[in-house]
Amino acid sequence: MSMVMVHLNTELEKIVGIVKSVYGFSSKDKAIQFILEKEGEGILEGELRPEFVKEILGIEKGGKFREFKTIKELRARIEHA
Repeated sequence: MSMVMVHLNTELEKIVGIVKSVYGFSSKDKAIQFILEKEGEGILEGELRPEFVKEILGIEKGGKFREFKTIKELRARIEHA
């Protein structure tokens, strides 16, 4: 685990204090960790762009996927593409 020194303005200090009190954390560093974990989930998971979702759904409906029963069939398809 790494250690970071953070300088917070008065407003942010109040927010951390409120989170600490509401969730019953024993220290402000635990409150900050909690805030970062909650916000980080959204960042790491990310939201898919609507045009990407539309494209993938179109591929699923359009049948661009092909099923191969054997490796031979797949290999023949790849080699002759």
